[in-house]
Amino acid sequence: MVTVVRRTLHDKIFIIALICAGLSLFIGTPQLTAINWATIGTLFALMISVQLLRAMHLLDTLRDWLLVKSHDTRQMCQLFILLAFGGSMILTNDVAILTLIPIFLTLARRQHLAIAYPATLIIMAANLGSAFTPIGNPQNLFLVTFYHVNLFTFFKLSTPLMLASLALLVALSWRLPHLSLTVTPTKSTPISRSQIGLAGGLLSFIMLGIFNLVPISLVIIGTIVVGLMINRRVFQYVDYALLLTFICFFIFVSAISHNPAITHWLNQLTQTAPSVYITGLITSQVISNVPATILLANFTPHLSALFLGVNIGGLGSLVASLANLLALKQLLPFNNEQPLHHFLIVFTALNGLGLFILGLGGWFYLHL
Repeated sequence: MVTVVRRTLHDKIFIIALICAGLSLFIGTPQLTAINWATIGTLFALMISVQLLRAMHLLDTLRDWLLVKSHDTRQMCQLFILLAFGGSMILTNDVAILTLIPIFLTLARRQHLAIAYPATLIIMAANLGSAFTPIGNPQNLFLVTFYHVNLFTFFKLSTPLMLASLALLVALSWRLPHLSLTVTPTKSTPISRSQIGLAGGLLSFIMLGIFNLVPISLVIIGTIVVGLMINRRVFQYVDYALLLTFICFFIFVSAISHNPAITHWLNQLTQTAPSVYITGLITSQVISNVPATILLANFTPHLSALFLGVNIGGLGSLVASLANLLALKQLLPFNNEQPLHHFLIVFTALNGLGLFILGLGGWFYLHL
């Protein structure tokens, strides 16, 4: 318990969100009813299920399988990109980055690879892949619960973006270095199929709750019970700082949404789908796509434009997605070996390119 509290209080992203929430009190008066507890509870249940999968060493086994299948460094990096892209759809972009980036950096160090280009593509893959499912990232989870989106409508929105994102990542990956691979996989911990089946069933149960097919309170209780049955220690690895950060986002958004001047300004910016789309792209670059989603959803019925704007808006600046900041944390220990400023230059260039290409594609898609 002490470790969990200490880890939460030392989380810089949470501290920044808490300060922003506090400062927002000088702008407007927040309403506690504005906190979407269904989103918070669903995110908590999702974190428990993800930690169960991590405790089963599923990703470790997938990593070793990818290494066995890789013939050179380019293919190894491409497979990591695909794993981040696909894994983030179920495990969220945050978990995909926190799990894969350290593994990749260790392998890259052994291969003497420059990490900036492939690491950036892995981060981009996690952000873009997570946009495909309602549980892939916090903004999608919020959009589904806020707009009461059904499964068909959601995937109708997300599939074109997923296909365009995959094509972009594949094209960019062909500039990766093509060197001989000497790393051999380590011995993995055996996986229990029955436990994986139970965890997979739990994820499906959570999906039913997200789409209002099962009461969300039942989903949360059921997830806690399953977590206690399989592995009680997973609760100490839940990212409580992220849950509190999300609550701070709701308070921040509620406060500024009750400022008459800001409310008038946002109403003017969200009258049409194209304006919502552009506002989502730009706002995400400044305050990150999760708070941008919570803020703009209160002013617009244009779900398609907002979905595309905030998910594509996760590309671009370092703060455009919280997952980018998590990735930066993983890279800090490697600063002495490969300068961080070089990574930031490559990261900004590639993300800027991705933002331009997909942003332009999203604009034309909305006008079809």
